[in-house]
Amino acid sequence: MGEASTERETLERLRGDEADLERVVRSARDEAAAIVEAARREAERIASEARRDAEREVERVRAASAEEIDRGLGGAQAAVVSEAAALRARAGQNRERAVARAIAAALGGKG
Repeated sequence: MGEASTERETLERLRGDEADLERVVRSARDEAAAIVEAARREAERIASEARRDAEREVERVRAASAEEIDRGLGGAQAAVVSEAAALRARAGQNRERAVARAIAAALGGKG
């Protein structure tokens, strides 16, 4: 009977060790799952922050581009106003010459 009792004790010890090992493995799995979930949440937070930063940068670039376009349009408008003034002045001079030639031609002169 001593031998059977020893085998039973060994078997009980092995079962206890197996149960302990299962608890340790289950705990390690739970801890790993918690770590993975925390990492996933952190990655989502970082991605969300990066998206917000990118959106802010896009808006900043859009605003800067709009200001640059406005400055360019202002410069172009000033150039058009200046060119129009020069054209008006030349048109006035051309009109005076044309009137003088017309008068000279009507009077029989040579223009």
